[in-house]
Amino acid sequence: MYDKLPDLPVTMDTPAEEVLNLPGAMTYCVKNGISPFSCAGEYPGSIGELLARRNAKDPAGFIAGLNELARGGGR
Repeated sequence: MYDKLPDLPVTMDTPAEEVLNLPGAMTYCVKNGISPFSCAGEYPGSIGELLARRNAKDPAGFIAGLNELARGGGR
């Protein structure tokens, strides 16, 4: 796994690998119907690219939830 925590706030350009280093991010993704993996392992692009590929219904809301999680308010 990638070792760097993401710079905050998380944006659409934040690498998906960095997002997964947030405590609880994996669970958040799964609970919200977004698999953070590709067939080769962790998704190699940005979180915005991942959300587009997974046809996320509310990408901005998903990012807002990640930032809430990063602030310790988790969902």
